[in-house]
Amino acid sequence: MSKSNKEIALQILNENSIGVMATNNNGVPNSRYMTFDYVESKLYTVALEDSDVVREITEFGGTHILLGYEGEGMLETFLEIEGNAATTLNDAVKQKLLDKYPKHADGNFVLIQVTPTRMRIMNKDGKNQEEIQLY
Repeated sequence: MSKSNKEIALQILNENSIGVMATNNNGVPNSRYMTFDYVESKLYTVALEDSDVVREITEFGGTHILLGYEGEGMLETFLEIEGNAATTLNDAVKQKLLDKYPKHADGNFVLIQVTPTRMRIMNKDGKNQEEIQLY
């Protein structure tokens, strides 16, 4: 029995921590690899307080994330996520991420929360994209 799109999306969100996050840098896209944790329907990551990604999120708020592509094939399934991003004070999630990635504990890191506004599953069964509604 094949998995539903929702099951595939949740599996990607829960099992993949590295993705590409794009933000707006004064009208120019700026992309970088980031680590993410999916907690209670939101994606979280940490970044240095004085980094470009934090400045861009503070100024423009929106983001675009690619998550789940492992580079194993042209038709590999992954998620394309659009969302609203902001720094947040969720200390429990921040501590979980700092424990998971201890090298971040030595800097002045802030927690970034991404609330998905649109999610698409890409390359499922050779199809280009399908909209996903998780909740």
